[in-house]
Amino acid sequence: MKKILTILLVFFSLSSYAQQVSGIVMGDKEPLEGASVYEKDLPQNGSTTDKAGRFVLTLKGKSGVIIISSVSYLTREVKANGTNLTIKLTIDSKGTDEVIVVGYGKQRRITNTGAVSSISGADLRQTPTASVQNALMGRVPGVTTQQTSGKPGADGASIRIRGVNTYVSGGGNPLYIVDDVEFPGLLSEIDPDQIESISVLKDAATTSIYGVKGANGVILITTRRGKSGKPTITIRNETGAQVASKLPKYVNSYEAARLTNLALTNDGMTPRFTDTDLQLFKDGTDPYNHPNVDWLKTILRPYTLQNRTNLNIQGGNDKVKYFIAGGYLWQNGTVRSFKSSENLNNNFYYKRYNFRTNLDAQLTKTLSLNVDLSGNLSEQNQPHSEGKNGTGTNNIFLELRDYKTLPPFAYPVYNPDGSYGYSPQLVTNNIVGRLTWGGYERTNTNDMLVNVKLTQKLDFVTKGLSIKGIVGYNTRYSYGRNLTRAVFPSYYYNADKETYTPVNIGGANISRPEKLNMTYIPTNVSYRRLNTQIALAYDRDFGKHHVYGLGLLNQYQNIAGANVPLTFRGITFRAGYDFKKKYLVELNGAYNGSSKFAKGSQYGFFPAASVGWNVSEENFFKNSSALHFINLLKLRGSYGLMGSDEFTVSGNYVYQQNYNRGTATYTFGESPTSYTPLVEGAIGTDVTWEKERSGNIGLDMNMFNGKLTFTADYFYRYRYDILTTRQDIPSMLGVNLNAVNIGIVENRGYEIDIRYRNSIGKVNYYINANASFAKNKVLQRSEAQPAYPWLALTGNPVGSIVGYTFTGYYNDSIDIAKSAKPSTTKVQPGDLKYADLNGDGNIDQNDQRVMRYPNMPNTILGTTLGVSWKNISFSATFQGALNFSLQGGSAEVNPFQNNFRQIHLNSWTPENHADPSFPRLTSIEGTVNNALSFNSDYWYTRADYVRLKTLELSYSIGQSLLKKTKVITGARIYVNGYNLATWMLKGDLKYDIDPESNSGTLNDGTYPQQKVYNAGIQLSF
Repeated sequence: MKKILTILLVFFSLSSYAQQVSGIVMGDKEPLEGASVYEKDLPQNGSTTDKAGRFVLTLKGKSGVIIISSVSYLTREVKANGTNLTIKLTIDSKGTDEVIVVGYGKQRRITNTGAVSSISGADLRQTPTASVQNALMGRVPGVTTQQTSGKPGADGASIRIRGVNTYVSGGGNPLYIVDDVEFPGLLSEIDPDQIESISVLKDAATTSIYGVKGANGVILITTRRGKSGKPTITIRNETGAQVASKLPKYVNSYEAARLTNLALTNDGMTPRFTDTDLQLFKDGTDPYNHPNVDWLKTILRPYTLQNRTNLNIQGGNDKVKYFIAGGYLWQNGTVRSFKSSENLNNNFYYKRYNFRTNLDAQLTKTLSLNVDLSGNLSEQNQPHSEGKNGTGTNNIFLELRDYKTLPPFAYPVYNPDGSYGYSPQLVTNNIVGRLTWGGYERTNTNDMLVNVKLTQKLDFVTKGLSIKGIVGYNTRYSYGRNLTRAVFPSYYYNADKETYTPVNIGGANISRPEKLNMTYIPTNVSYRRLNTQIALAYDRDFGKHHVYGLGLLNQYQNIAGANVPLTFRGITFRAGYDFKKKYLVELNGAYNGSSKFAKGSQYGFFPAASVGWNVSEENFFKNSSALHFINLLKLRGSYGLMGSDEFTVSGNYVYQQNYNRGTATYTFGESPTSYTPLVEGAIGTDVTWEKERSGNIGLDMNMFNGKLTFTADYFYRYRYDILTTRQDIPSMLGVNLNAVNIGIVENRGYEIDIRYRNSIGKVNYYINANASFAKNKVLQRSEAQPAYPWLALTGNPVGSIVGYTFTGYYNDSIDIAKSAKPSTTKVQPGDLKYADLNGDGNIDQNDQRVMRYPNMPNTILGTTLGVSWKNISFSATFQGALNFSLQGGSAEVNPFQNNFRQIHLNSWTPENHADPSFPRLTSIEGTVNNALSFNSDYWYTRADYVRLKTLELSYSIGQSLLKKTKVITGARIYVNGYNLATWMLKGDLKYDIDPESNSGTLNDGTYPQQKVYNAGIQLSF
């Protein structure tokens, strides 16, 4: 009996030993980390290589073969014949095994016929920004972003794909898809730690399957998932210092008072300040009645902190794989701490908790289940700085710019006894007091998303057939909780009499802060959304022929508060064929629609076709010795129709007639009672979605064994049926007309993406460069017939505005007499002179013209450089934006609206008439020198720039040291930065603002964009 047991034990141990395979996977010159190793015919039984390229796998099938794959290398099959295997992978010079994510599926790059750009999650995480979209421009061709604010929780950039294709306000936003399900939330709320990759779909071949939602482009986000192997725990913590990228440089009280007097003198008025006042401002001997306060330094910190902490666990086996992640983000505001005894946090701040659990279960050999649960909890805070009697603007940054509210001589921050200073000449209370006692305005948002997906292989019907069903539920709830007050004590201190006069509010002297008031505000961004999908997919090879297809039913219902539910429903299809990966053809399309439109007009058909030719697979190409350095040469083209139902004109249900509450009241009855009437609103019309015909021609090349890749695309987009509010109907008609589908915009351009990767000895390096150009033109829109052709917006780029043409300054009275001038305001020497385009001698609105460049750049450049040696790596990304203009708001530059800045010191005077930086100073609003009243190309200036977008230096601790810990398997220390330096290519702006700022009055009081200097550590266990 003992002999039998011994034989059985030996047999099983030998069997177990025979079923285990291990080894090391080598790349071109060194071990490959993260290579996938799995058993043939049992892909769920797999593992990944560690930093040393090693793997261990226990075989469970009968094939006795393992498959090894890694990005940029050819997949290889190896006979599993023991341990200590050394497996060398060959570089994939043609991109044969490179996979890209497309709508509702994946494709190999070598057979893809659409325009797709992508970026990995690892590359995204090199940018220390709180909003993931801020990391895209300059790294992903075809993507244009503008980050107009640095406000914590609201610093996400707007995104446009291939420029601007519609002039509808708020239109042009791309569609966001996360793991095959439409994501209605904010892209900035997705934690980069959870992202595996982002793909940007740009042409009809890739976006038509989204039908009525695809015309603005699509951004696909694939989240990270579990992998077979032992659990890997990764912790990452980073802390960064945020510094304003650009702040105004205001003059001191002496210079401000002197410039005030100069402006008043120019206007023929009595100077406000005496020579004694000027001297007291200059020498600082009377700090209470002649204060000199640098409000930027008083109110704002020189820097503030942000912190991000992430923890994720990744692992699994052939039955269940998991990825579990949690993240915490904290962004502090730039306002100094002015806490009272109540300990209120009156600063700007944003904190967010993200979580995600992705579970993949292989229920049977043919049935798999995916359950994804994710969400975030966030809190955004800002100070309540309303001012006395609620007359303020609750905008700290607007106040800092405002001469009428906060000049440097406004009042002392504190009086001699420590009370808050005040000036009876101003309309708002002490700003430091308001920040201390005013309280806060706070918004909390809870977002939850769950997706359940079942996939059943139907090989028993026919090989390559499968069916998939998805149910997704998303809920979002947001509310505001404000704790505020308006009144607190401050005093005007008379230094000569040594008296304190309290601020008088409503006839009552205030000796203590009023009580705090709490308000609860449900917001209008709460919603519930249910998404259901069922898809039938087919993918099969027949010798040299490859056939694939997809048919999908998709529906979602969105319920926002008590509003009428918004429903979307549609059918999507894809059919493709390739012969020997040489000749490629694909058909895509969708038939879908939404409840935004009237019955009978809710659905549309959006087809697209694309073809490709892999020239490098032809025998004549392979046999040419002159072309042997080219590994891949592929031509592709696409054409199709897409739609967009994204519009903000007249709400969602534009086809319906609206009735609104009027502003007047009527009184009825013996006991008079007032009633507000209903007023007829816009007349309903039979509207439809915007449509776009799109064509694309592309070229893909790999050269020198894959070291050099080149991709180029040329596109043409014709957007029509743009929903437009009528501007060509006289207002005397007395009827509010609804929007109609009459607008047309064309957009054409090109994209180039070049990537080179090589090594010199043990030094690896790469260079990625890309350029995107997109120029649009409005072909048709509704506008009143202009008096002169140069006033027409039609025929010009989207976002164009009209303004005067600056020709110089009025030199003297003789020049004024012989020159054209406005009849609405008096001009003086030193005022701005504008061109008289119609030659009538009068400068008026008919002398305006469409200014050349709108506020959206049409050319985007990006270059990323990287080098690594042993455990040290370095990378830097430069990004540029060209051919756009920017104008600051009125509070950015107009004297007596804007605080005086350095630019005003060099204003026009008779002694400084040769090269002034600013026209004659004046205190009178509405003159020819006013940027708001007389908008012109003097104020609306080119804002082209190049900036050092990101930079990173990192060090990975060697395995020899980590093995001694017996716990830590990976450790990386790094420093990086964001928006580190900016170079203006057309001269400095007049406004001391970042070139990505909003243009015009939209920029009044914007929270400044931020640089980030960041340091972090990442540990794996």
